[in-house]
Amino acid sequence: MRTTIARTTAALLTLLAGACTAPPRTGAGPAATPAAPTTVVARAAVSSADCNAGISTGALPVWARDGFSSDGSGVPHRLGDEGGLMAILFAPPRADPVDGTKILWVSRLPVETAAPLTISGVRLDGRTATQELPNGAGPSSVKIPEPGCWDLTLTWSGHTDRMRLWFTG
Repeated sequence: MRTTIARTTAALLTLLAGACTAPPRTGAGPAATPAAPTTVVARAAVSSADCNAGISTGALPVWARDGFSSDGSGVPHRLGDEGGLMAILFAPPRADPVDGTKILWVSRLPVETAAPLTISGVRLDGRTATQELPNGAGPSSVKIPEPGCWDLTLTWSGHTDRMRLWFTG
């Protein structure tokens, strides 16, 4: 059994090493545009913990505390990759295309009143979902159609941020 596991591991490492090595260039012409990388193996290995990296239960930043009677410690939240938008999660995000999951969006950046927040999601297998929240950042019901790790692009009031969240079933 150990021999089989060792052989399988060695084969996978060899395959991955070969995929990461560029072939030598020949001739004086321009380099060919590489094909899109195949990432099915890597994407399948993403766990909810990997996807939710960055979620904190520490104190909310001062700019995100409106409506909280304390510093918000204990409430799960995640700051977008660019630091412009925070998702405050009152429960683990749940995939529900009808009722959605409650997320409070708090913008760190200036917002125009009545400017919508557009959420464009791509699940790691390529499935997409888009939702527009007409009232912009604030309380919302995010309607993601299926469970999994979703890469969200968030656009509001001329700003854009991104974050990944795991939506349960």
